[in-house]
Amino acid sequence: MINSIMDTRVRQENGHYHINLKLPKDEYEMIYDGNYSNENAEDILKYYLEMRGDEGKAKNIIIKQSEKPNMIEIQAELEYFQNEHTDYKNRPNYLL
Repeated sequence: MINSIMDTRVRQENGHYHINLKLPKDEYEMIYDGNYSNENAEDILKYYLEMRGDEGKAKNIIIKQSEKPNMIEIQAELEYFQNEHTDYKNRPNYLL
């Protein structure tokens, strides 16, 4: 699923970034059995950031249906604090 994600980022005036991930709905549903929740979206986003070596800290994470019916979107704000390292040790096994 991670290889199917498209992301866009927009820098905000406050220095944070808005990130928007788009991923295939069928791949999400295969892993999460159609359970759409912001907690599941957080798992995906954190794992995605880890795989990219991105140390942004995500907040205000939401999941929603994309304009395209076969896609879903995960949106969040990313904060970067003085290059602090993000701890990724606690990722769900099903995302490995």
